[in-house]
Amino acid sequence: MKKRVLASSLTLAALAASIPAIPAAADEDPAHIVMECLYFDQVPRDLQAVEDALNEITIPEINVEVELYPLGFMDAAQQVGLMISSGDQLDLIVAMGRSDMLSLVNKNMLLELDELVEEYGANIKEVAGNMLGGGYVGETLYGIPSVEQAGRTYGLIIDKAATDAVGWDKWSGVSLEEMTDFLAQAHEAFPDKTLVQMSGGAGNVTNWEYFQPVDYLGADAACGGILGIGEGEGSEIVNVFATEEYAEFVRTMHEWYQAGYINQDAATCTESNQSFVSTGSAMGYFLYTNPGMVRGQGIANGVEMVGIDTRDHYLVQGDVATQTWSIPYTCTDPEAAMKFLDLTYGNIDVINLLYYGIEGLDYRKLDDGRFDYLEGENAQTVGFHQWFGLYGDVAGRNVWSDQPVEYKDELTAYNAEINESNTTKYFGYAFNPEVVKTQYAAVNDVITTYRTSLECGVVDPETVLPQFISALEAAGINEIIEENQKELDAWVEAQGQE
Repeated sequence: MKKRVLASSLTLAALAASIPAIPAAADEDPAHIVMECLYFDQVPRDLQAVEDALNEITIPEINVEVELYPLGFMDAAQQVGLMISSGDQLDLIVAMGRSDMLSLVNKNMLLELDELVEEYGANIKEVAGNMLGGGYVGETLYGIPSVEQAGRTYGLIIDKAATDAVGWDKWSGVSLEEMTDFLAQAHEAFPDKTLVQMSGGAGNVTNWEYFQPVDYLGADAACGGILGIGEGEGSEIVNVFATEEYAEFVRTMHEWYQAGYINQDAATCTESNQSFVSTGSAMGYFLYTNPGMVRGQGIANGVEMVGIDTRDHYLVQGDVATQTWSIPYTCTDPEAAMKFLDLTYGNIDVINLLYYGIEGLDYRKLDDGRFDYLEGENAQTVGFHQWFGLYGDVAGRNVWSDQPVEYKDELTAYNAEINESNTTKYFGYAFNPEVVKTQYAAVNDVITTYRTSLECGVVDPETVLPQFISALEAAGINEIIEENQKELDAWVEAQGQE
């Protein structure tokens, strides 16, 4: 088995000059590959122009012609599965989240990438380093993670007026009890505003992890987790919903709800949290607080916002597997697909094209090196701009105007904080629940039924939490945890860990 050792920090940028491009054979026709290109509301109008500009680079560099195939974000996963099943050409696809990649792996739809990366992935190995661990299932590499920030910090992002009103001056390591004290003071200053906006109707609310370091081992709460991350991290996988830590959290959320800190429709609201802040009815919401996030939220909301960190900086498997690039088993030229994927980690012009489009057509370059919209353009009118942090060396792209010039320095410092003390001991292990898929589906149904209402505080945990735990056990969570524990123990032994 391959042993993967954690790097002490994430290498951020590898430009084309640092690693020579693979020379193209002049007498060969270029290979033609089709790459998934996600969009939100409508196909970008400058997509063809970007594709043409891209091929002006890729054909001379690696003798590969790239076709950008547009897929709408909401139904992309389904469309990708249908295209692979029907044999349509699609050579590079992106999985949005660990579950999407696992689904494709378990349907035998993805190629193994270990040998391809070894032969054609010099830039990938340089930039991603051991973050490639996020693309493994068992001992096989199936996905190439697109990573900008190593690990996550979490907290409450809130209108600065609230912290100013109470003279708040603690910004990190804020406990559940301390946050309760802050909200009580802020509520007195702003009694008519929601302090913690929640939109449970838009999907499962999972606020507990904002206060509790927990390692889900590359899976999710339905498969159990280990409390703590890095130094002091245990080895026993538990039903996290049956812990005293979880009980304390949902009791506190219920107290917040009753006190009016949380919106009363929290469990059913389907609008974005941000929309309530921008209209002035709410002041804050839970979110991760990595570099640029708080500042960006303030710009988007039209309100100066600050971040109060409730959980320190940690790295777990799930932070790396949020989006991964894979090659379907139907790909006609895997070598060409990997050559291009590698170029997205090594050529700054390719990276900027995929994110921002064409200079002068889709953006302008400021004197300080940042990019911005053309005069008179905005997010709704721009001809091409990829909002997803998907492509290659995310951190290598030019800084957009909503971030300061020093953003890359902030990012470098942030990533350098990650070391063995705040990284899961089990980085590289990712549980695949396929062997217990019946129980897994049943447990997730139970979680969907109970978790949001508990973590939004709208139900009394003294009554509902025991019902939740009982339903989880009846659905088979203990069998899932038993299988997960068995596989983790075997992985630890194979790695030579104590």
